[in-house]
Amino acid sequence: MMKKIFMSPYFTPVVFLALWLSFVGAIIHFYYPDGILPLTKEGGIVEAFTHFGYVVLIGVLLVVCDDYKDKVRTWGIFLFLALCALLREEGIQHHLSRTDTTPFKSRFFLNPNNPLSEKIIFGAVLLIVAGAVVYLAVKYSKHLVQSFFKFNPVTWSVAVLCTVGVCAKFVDRFPSNWRKAHDGVPLSDGVYAVLQLLEESSEMFLPYIAVAALWQYRLMQKNS
Repeated sequence: MMKKIFMSPYFTPVVFLALWLSFVGAIIHFYYPDGILPLTKEGGIVEAFTHFGYVVLIGVLLVVCDDYKDKVRTWGIFLFLALCALLREEGIQHHLSRTDTTPFKSRFFLNPNNPLSEKIIFGAVLLIVAGAVVYLAVKYSKHLVQSFFKFNPVTWSVAVLCTVGVCAKFVDRFPSNWRKAHDGVPLSDGVYAVLQLLEESSEMFLPYIAVAALWQYRLMQKNS
């Protein structure tokens, strides 16, 4: 019975929405407004859950490695991207450059004070990560579109993963875009705190959604 529920295409979207809304609602109810930012900042409970999620994701990837015949170009890329995501969540980008806060933003490459050697190195890193993502997108996009309408549970989990990731990025950029559109006037502290919660809590669930997709794929492989 539990396996049947887990392999339903509705499992991941329903469970994610239920857990995410409950988590966000509970924090807003008990901690709004002044107590939200301490929970979402570096070292807070949301970050702890996120880090743990990526550790679990990497562990699951090691367990399911035999499910992938192409270890280098598929499973290897998944593991590489999971490690990159974990390192990013750990804040490694803030300790790489000697002259800037992070080497992975456009302003780093446009700043003439940053060394050319660092720009080349970190530009290459960005290209490798982007190349890995593009490779997966090209390889699986057609299958994902077709299988989505066939209610493939893995595809639906991947759709949730991508949607949550894109929405989190949109929320992340919203405060700065708001300031630009309103002559430097920032959002109110309460609104900003809620947006931070929405962004960080969404990112917190990303590794867990990926784990669900990986395990659903594993079960489908066994059934076939």
